[in-house]
Amino acid sequence: MVGLAQVALKFIRQLILACLLIAGTLTASTLASETFSILSQNMNRLFDDVDNRLGKLETTARYRQRIELTASKLIHYYDTPEIIALQEVENIHVLQDIADRVRQSGGPTYQVALLEGNDISGIDIGYLVRSSLKIKQKKQLFKDDRLSLNHSPLFSRPPLLVEVCKHYCLTLVNVHLRSMRGLRTPDKSRRVAEKRLSQAEQLALWTDQFQNQFPDRFLMITGDFNALQPSDRYTDIIGILVGNPDNNGKRYVARDRIRKNLSNLVRKINPARRFSYVYKGKQQVLDYMLVSRNFSHKLKNIQFGEIDREFSDHAGLLAEFSW
Repeated sequence: MVGLAQVALKFIRQLILACLLIAGTLTASTLASETFSILSQNMNRLFDDVDNRLGKLETTARYRQRIELTASKLIHYYDTPEIIALQEVENIHVLQDIADRVRQSGGPTYQVALLEGNDISGIDIGYLVRSSLKIKQKKQLFKDDRLSLNHSPLFSRPPLLVEVCKHYCLTLVNVHLRSMRGLRTPDKSRRVAEKRLSQAEQLALWTDQFQNQFPDRFLMITGDFNALQPSDRYTDIIGILVGNPDNNGKRYVARDRIRKNLSNLVRKINPARRFSYVYKGKQQVLDYMLVSRNFSHKLKNIQFGEIDREFSDHAGLLAEFSW
């Protein structure tokens, strides 16, 4: 009954908007004042209960518990954002189970988008997008690219691009970059550092080409960057991706690939609340939203949520924008 009531209310709102537009009392500028929200959330290895011999096999009870908790968080804590970029989900069936549970709990209907990547453990990245929005395109970036050091896949989780449209279109790139694990281990350090550097430079080069080819389009790169600000002593990953790498004291010198720099929206969050992860008691930012300058002025609000370890070890990053 709750779901039917919500559908009825949505229909009534749309009918009222249509009548106001026809009557001339609602203008395009009024519509432009509408807002929508985007959430980026690492799900901390959300596997299902089906044995596909790839990654972790969750018990049915625990899997259902996690799906229920996820739906509850999206509805009651994050207020069902229009666009949700998720990292560390096993497959598209997990996304569909989340979407179904949100709808069954009285929330909106979500479309799901996920393409399988290269991660040997089976985790992927994907989106939930409200059905009121149109997904104009969906594609993976760099899936077949290789790391020159050993010819392994450059991206275990290839960035996933979607173009979402309503009053205008926004191109989103959801990322889950190589973690810092192994940077200080002698037999792994070089491979990990070079992979992180190569991923960032490849994505930065793509960003520059995208902005050069489509100068008027709105762009957002979001997700789990596994990168610190200030950066680690190896490579300035975020600096590379916004177009202003700081090479001072870095072991690996990065090239500036981007002519029209991106804006790091996380910098607008109060420093006291500017963290998405806690490592050995130290607050860190690992999750970001980087946007083209022509889109940054549409930001209304941005904040990190609370870390609920029953739900995830990462805080969600939630931002509100004007249409």
